[in-house]
This record gives sequence, C-alpha cells and structure tokens, in this order.
Amino acid sequence: MKTRARLYFYSIAGFVTGIFALIGIQYTTNVNVENLINGNEELVKQYKMSSSLAELESDLLFIENRIKLAVITGDSTLITRFGPRIAEIRKDENLLEKYSDTVNLADVRRLNRLVNQRIVFNNRLINSFYHADRATTQRLMADVSAGKLGDSISALVEKIDTSGKVVLAQKIRSVDSNGQKVQRWNQFLAGLVILLMAGIFVLIINRMKKQTSLIDKLNESEKRLKAAALVKENFLANMSHEIRTPLNAILGYTQLLQKKQLDADTGFQIKTIRQSGETLLSVVNDILDLSKIESGMIRIEDAPFSLSELVHSITAMFDQKVEEKGLLLTTTLAANIPDILDGDAARLTQILVNLIGNAVKFTDTGEIVLGITGQQLDTNHIKVSFQVTDTGIGIDEEKLETIFERFRQAEDSTTRKFGGTGLGLSIARDLVHLQHGSIAIKSKYDAGTTVTVSIPYRISENQNDPARPDTAGEVSDFKSRLRVLIVEDNVINQGLMSRLMNELEVESKLAGNGKEAVEILQHENFDLVFMDIQMPEMDGYQATREIRNTLKLNVPIIAMTAHAMAGQREKCISSGMNEHLAKPVMESDLQNVFETFTGRKVSLKTQVLEAEPDDYKVIDLKYVREISHGDQDYERMAAGQFLDLVPDELASLQKAFDEQNTVLLKRIAHNLKSTVSVMGLDPVLRKDLDTLVYEDADRERQQEMINRVTTVCREALEETQAFFDHIQD
Repeated sequence: MKTRARLYFYSIAGFVTGIFALIGIQYTTNVNVENLINGNEELVKQYKMSSSLAELESDLLFIENRIKLAVITGDSTLITRFGPRIAEIRKDENLLEKYSDTVNLADVRRLNRLVNQRIVFNNRLINSFYHADRATTQRLMADVSAGKLGDSISALVEKIDTSGKVVLAQKIRSVDSNGQKVQRWNQFLAGLVILLMAGIFVLIINRMKKQTSLIDKLNESEKRLKAAALVKENFLANMSHEIRTPLNAILGYTQLLQKKQLDADTGFQIKTIRQSGETLLSVVNDILDLSKIESGMIRIEDAPFSLSELVHSITAMFDQKVEEKGLLLTTTLAANIPDILDGDAARLTQILVNLIGNAVKFTDTGEIVLGITGQQLDTNHIKVSFQVTDTGIGIDEEKLETIFERFRQAEDSTTRKFGGTGLGLSIARDLVHLQHGSIAIKSKYDAGTTVTVSIPYRISENQNDPARPDTAGEVSDFKSRLRVLIVEDNVINQGLMSRLMNELEVESKLAGNGKEAVEILQHENFDLVFMDIQMPEMDGYQATREIRNTLKLNVPIIAMTAHAMAGQREKCISSGMNEHLAKPVMESDLQNVFETFTGRKVSLKTQVLEAEPDDYKVIDLKYVREISHGDQDYERMAAGQFLDLVPDELASLQKAFDEQNTVLLKRIAHNLKSTVSVMGLDPVLRKDLDTLVYEDADRERQQEMINRVTTVCREALEETQAFFDHIQD
C-alpha cells in the first residue's frame, strides 16, 4: 500500500514538474522567436532603406545626365516625362523617413532637403533650356554651387548607408544569437520530450509487465477455481449417486413391503420409513438444484410443449397425497391461452411442483386451486400467470419479505413440524427469474396463501401437431396397454428393460441405437421413449434432436444414463428430452415416470418372493432378483448373458488400451458399466469405470484400473457361473 502511494506521489510530482518545465521552455522559446522575428523585420527595413538610397541617387543622376545631354545636343525629347522619376524619388524619400529609426533622423531630413534643392535646380535648368539661350543654360549648369549640391547628396547618401550597414551588422549578430538560442532551447525541449517519452515508455512497459503478471495470476486463479468447481461437480455427482441409489432402494423396498399383509405397527413403521426417505430425497434434490443454480449450470430451454398436458401430469402427481389428506385440488385454465407454447417445460414443472407441494404440505383442510390466466403481449408472445391458492396455515405479513431467502421458513416451528430445507421458494424464484418472469406472494396467518408466477412464452407456430400422440384418449382408457420404445445398445440392459416393462404390463419394442429409433418412430406411435445416451451410429442426444426437429414429435423421451453427473439432467433436457433416469433403473423410478408423463399408474403383475440369502463375496443378486421376482428363467438368461459378454468386453477393453484407441476404450468401459450392473458390481467397479469413461488419465493409471476391473470381473464370472449352475439344477 505504501509503495503504491509513493508511486502515485512520484508520478504526480513528475507530471507537475514536467508541466512547469514545458511552460518555462515554451515561454523562453516564444521570447527568442519574437526577438528573432523582430530582428528579421529590422533586417528587411535596413535592406529596403539601402535599396531606397540607391534608387534615389540613381534617379537623381539619371535626371541630371538627361538634362546635360539635352543642353549639349539641343534635343528636347531627352527631358520629357520626368514625372514618374520624380514620383519615385518622392517615394524613396518617404521610405527613408519611415525607416529612419535605424539611422540618424537628422541626416535623413537633411538628405530630403538637399534632394528637394536638387530637384528645384533641375527644374531651373529645364526652364532655362526652354526659355533662355543655350549659353545661359550652360552657365547655369556649370554653376559651382550645383556641383557642391550633388557632392553633398552623394556624401550624405554614403553616410546614411554606412550607418545603416553598421546597424545591419548588429541586427544580423542579434538575429544569429536569437536563432542559436531558439535552436538550443528547441534541442533542450526535444531532449526533455525524449526523456519524458522514455520515462513514460518505461512506465508503460513496467505496467504491462505487472498487468501481464496479474493476468497470468488471474488465469491461474481461474484454473484453480475451475478445478475446484470440477471437484465440486464431481463431488455432487458422486454424492447424488451415492445417496440416491440407497434412497431409491429404500423407497422401492418399502413400497414393496407396503403391498404385503402387515400388522398395524409394522405398517406404520414402513410408512414412516418411506416418508422419511421421500423427505431426505427431497432435501438432496433441493441442495443439488441450489448448487446448480449457483454455479450457472441451469440452462433454460426453448422447446414446444403442451400446457394442458403439463398441468394434467403435475396435478396427477399429487392425486394420492391430496386424497390422503382429504383435500380438493382444482385447476382452471383460461381459454385464451394457446395449448402449445415454446419454453422450458421441465423448469415450469419444477416450479409448479414446488408451489403445489408446499400448498399440499401446509394445508390440512379445504382446497388448493391452480388458476392459469394469459395476457397477450403481441401476436407471437403471451405472458402466462400461474396462481396457486390454498387454505392452509398462512404466513404472517411481516414474514413475507424474507420468505424467498434461502434456508428460511416462516417459523422455526415450521421446520420441526413439516420438515424441509427452506430452499423450495428460493429455487422457484431463481428459476422464474432465469425465465425473465416474476413471482409474488400474498398471505395472511391462518387464512391461506396465494403465490403468483408470471412467465412470458412464445406461442408455438403449430398448435395442432398431428404427430403428437393423443395422450388424453389414453388417459381415459385405462384398459389399453401403454406402449414404449426402448433405445439401448447393451444386450443385458435390453433384457432388463424388457423384463421390467413386462412386469409392469407395458408393451415394449427395442431399438439398438438412435438411428433405428428414428426410423421406427417414423411409422409407429409410442407413449414413451426410453433413450440411452452413448450408442453407436447415432447417440441419444442426436436421436432426440432428430425426433424433435425432423419428425416433429412431442412424445415424452426419458434419458437413461449410467452416471448421475452434475449437469447431466440439464444436458438431456436441453437436447429435447423430458426427464432423466440413472442406471440401474428401478421399478419405482419407472412407475413415477409413467404416472408423470402418461397419467397412468402401473403396478407389478408378479408378487415379490422372499430372496434366498447369498453366499457370494463379489456379485450381489439383489437387483437381478428384484427384477426377476423369482423368475429363474430370467435369472438364468441374465447370468448367461453376463457369462457370455463380460470376457469379450474385457478382452476388447485391453485391446483398445494396447492400441491407444481412447475413443473405443471409453465406449467399451461405458458399455461394461451396464453389463456388470445386473450382477450388482456397480458399487465395486463404478469409480474405475467412471474414470475410464469420463477422465483422461495417464496410461499407467488406466492400466491399473483395467487390471482391477479385470480381476473383479474374473472373480464375478466364477461366482456367476456357480449361481448359474445352481439355478440350472
């Protein structure tokens, strides 16, 4: 800080000193230049005076000679037209008197008198020439006084000219002196300017060096920040995967347990476990959403969606909770709102689910109303307002100003009684603002709450898309089977998804990659599409864009990914997909997806049997048995596929590494993740396989991970073979 202040002081002092120096130099230079100009003017005057003296003497001599010649020859023509000459003499006299400041004025005036006398004498000669005889004229011309007059004029002219030359020499010396002074000061000024420019140049160079150093430090800091953000993303991704996976298992098994015949105490305990798991999952989702918003990972998409279908799917999500609490959930949709709008349906769903969820949570009796109105902005845009009104506990008016703050609820007792993180409204507000909308809340304690969200949308050009499936008819006809397209290149996952769909009594069709899926969708209709991401020929992102942009289909597309990476869901949504599921896919996840996007509740057709205890150290049969529901034919098929595929994939993985084919190595590792998950190896191999797929590790580290994967898989193959032989018998 002191160094910077000292630098500023020296800079200002140098600047002020330079300014005063320039002013002094400029003043001195101006004085010398003015003296130089004055000296030059005096030189010009002296030159003109000398010239006038010479011309004056020349004109007088010319007139005298012409008169003498005329007297001698008697030729009168020689003495005509003397007027211009006399005028020139008068002019020279005036100039001499004008420039007399450089010579003696008395000499100039005496010269003028002598010249006038000479002119008078010449006029007498001319008159005598014309009116007297020649002898008289010659005597007059030979007058001694006339000769003395001419000599006096010549002597006086020489005197004046000599004194002028003396003054001229002095002026020349003065001009030379002033010129030299000006030159010296100019040289000094040039040197000073060069010195100042050099100083400024050095200062600029030093400043640029410091700035470059600061930029380098900033870039390094930015790299560290990005690295920290990447660590945070990876942590959140791993955390979300590590937490969601056991939570989904807890929720799935509690859901299965609730279907069994249980005594009252056990039923209550199972219900409590499920509610606690749902609460914990909600908290995890809120924290992850908040982290994504803070890191700028949330992207607002602009894709066509049906407002009526979206509202129907949202209200269907709350049917069970509303029914359990004895509430009434009603929806009103203004007729002036076009059905197909362009915007981010996923974010709107998240906002409304949050608001309606709060209304259901804090309302014990009465009703909840979702009112939707529209305000036309122009021919292509409309502002849609969503008003959620409940008859719940309400909020004190003084608490409304802080209700949108993070981790803030109206009362501390609210958290203890109803749970939650206090992030829901904050996340909803941020999502609304990201869509250039507004959110407002009105409430009164013990009298209910009204939250109004207004978001502008573009009106879609196609309001009657014939390619969009008639979901309304399907919702009303509960006897018709749902039909889905499964886009998956992994054989084991194909069998797994087909098995799950069969258990849920849903008709399914398989496509081996995105290209096949696009071709199938050109000719067939489906209620849902389950889309894998990494596939040969055409991946899930490109296939989704083809379905949306080329085929113009609005069929719901659900992404299936093998890793819950931070931003993975957003990337899927941005490409046109509707939702995202992490592998391995659970039955409960599928049931939620069907209920959300079709309005249909699907359930298992097979009762869950108690699984035999496992004595295996590597493989975990819980997942395959949850899917099989005791069907040993499916278990044999899954184990057989595992035994057939894993050795080939391990060999291909090592070959890709040996050939340094990074792209192929990542693809095989990704495919292997799906293959090993069916036998419960995902927790054991996830870290190594994720690193091979998503990171660019050095070759030594890659070989170490491949060796670990190979070792685990070989042990798993032995145990799977034992399991296969056991169920084969």
